Amino acid sequence: MSEEKKPEVTESTATQFVIVRDKSGKEYVCRITDLRDPSHLTEEEKKRCYENVEDAIKEMD
Repeated sequence: MSEEKKPEVTESTATQFVIVRDKSGKEYVCRITDLRDPSHLTEEEKKRCYENVEDAIKEMD
């Protein structure tokens, strides 16, 4: 069984994510730094978000 590789997280590499729901109820996983106002998710901001947590984790690998 291979050991799962985990990214090293330091203060300088840590990224904070939030789950944001759009008006239709669809959820997105977004970096906090990519959002201007988490209560109003724009179409442009949606493009910088992930559709699920697994995709966000893959990006960090």
